[in-house]
Amino acid sequence: LTAHPMPAADHHPHGHAMRYTADCYRGMRDDVTRTEAYRKAIAAAAPGKVVLDVGTGALALLAIFAAEAGARHVYALEGQPSAAAAARAAVASANLDHRITVLEAFSTDLALELPERAELLVHELIGEVAGEEGACAAILDAMRRHVADAARPPLSVPSRASTLLAPCLAPDPDLLAKAAGAGRALKLDARSQAGRPLAPPQVCEDLRFDEGSPSPSQRRELLFCCEAAGVLAALNLHVELRCGADAADGPPDVSSAWDGSHWRIICIRLERPASVARGQRVKVRVDAALAGQLPSYTFSAALVSDDGTLTSLGAPLEYPVGSLTVNDAMDQMSFSW
Repeated sequence: LTAHPMPAADHHPHGHAMRYTADCYRGMRDDVTRTEAYRKAIAAAAPGKVVLDVGTGALALLAIFAAEAGARHVYALEGQPSAAAAARAAVASANLDHRITVLEAFSTDLALELPERAELLVHELIGEVAGEEGACAAILDAMRRHVADAARPPLSVPSRASTLLAPCLAPDPDLLAKAAGAGRALKLDARSQAGRPLAPPQVCEDLRFDEGSPSPSQRRELLFCCEAAGVLAALNLHVELRCGADAADGPPDVSSAWDGSHWRIICIRLERPASVARGQRVKVRVDAALAGQLPSYTFSAALVSDDGTLTSLGAPLEYPVGSLTVNDAMDQMSFSW
């Protein structure tokens, strides 16, 4: 499997896909909690249906789960040429090439027309901020062009993806030097690098896939009350998934804050850290624009005084452009499969 050189600051969804390596796909497969949640959800939703796997990857893992569960046929899309070739080999090795058709394409390619329309979408287009890899635009487009008009919910595995945010202390300086990224946004290992939260996390982005209509424009104004004193220096973000096709309102099946997750924590470093006392209120505004070719987010934070006056903690941060200069496979452009 060969990933293609892409600028480290290219955060378009196609850029993410084209730089994936064998290690990226193995890391996702070996995230046992994630993989088993997908397997269980697909086994419940796929039997008898035409399934579309959006971004099947080199292992065609979700497509194989769907075929093994009794899907009538699976169309597996993969835009990276070497990953598509590896997916065909994986399908053949599983003796499922009569049940799974691997197509070298992105689901949003205007020229793409499936041999038949799907009744169920399966996908793992979830970034370390849930919508940053283009899941919202891809699923909305797939619903318009690739899903049968007669298809009825549940329409998607996963059914829901959320990003949660918490105000935090600064990460450990010694470990911070090992973090991926540069600028004000970093990717942290949840178990060793992330700073301690000062308040419980709240949802700042919510993608409902269960009925095929995730919102492409979102704004959240979050109000936190610090439960401990310290220096408020960062906003940490993690993702949660509900995989069950009819379980969007249930507890999460997967969280990047849990041990063993292949996702990392995104750390937004505040421009003006501030000492806070227990009980200090903090207001965070998050805007997400997910409809275009490049999903983007804006984060701003302020302290709230007793009379409601806001004290800014720095200029708003635009994510990922201008704040994050790394992607998962940033410097590893060639692997043998």
